[in-house]
Amino acid sequence: MKVKKRDLLRLHNAIHALEGKVFNVKFSYFIAKNKVAMRDEITALEEARKVSDEYKKYDTERATLAQQYSDKNEDGSAKIQGNSFVITTNAELFQEDLEGLRVKYKDAIEEYETMMKDFEELLNQEVEYDGTKVDLKDVPQTIEPAILETFILADLIIDEEF
Repeated sequence: MKVKKRDLLRLHNAIHALEGKVFNVKFSYFIAKNKVAMRDEITALEEARKVSDEYKKYDTERATLAQQYSDKNEDGSAKIQGNSFVITTNAELFQEDLEGLRVKYKDAIEEYETMMKDFEELLNQEVEYDGTKVDLKDVPQTIEPAILETFILADLIIDEEF
């Protein structure tokens, strides 16, 4: 069956989320066989989205700036909302210093943006994937609905009842 590489990556992430948990033998076999079946493609995708050392430097310096200029909690730690630093008081100073970083790392940022655009195009390409299927009765009742949905969309669930 042909699937988009994006969907294969989503399937990989769903399987990865199950690692370290104990399941019945049939479901464990299903997980292991699918991990092996997609290993080469996932390795290639991970290699394709690796960022340059120069971009890593930029990102580290950007995060340091964000922490430095972030609003502070009562204990002096950086205020965080979701996965982002909260920057209101020193927003203008942060933007000025961030712009300086963007100038300093202009080439690395442009290279990263091009790489991400190319990676998005890569994710839309189709690849042949015939994963191992599992009967719905062998799927643990405690599995998260989002993970089950991923398996259903990948056509890996055998469901004779419906």
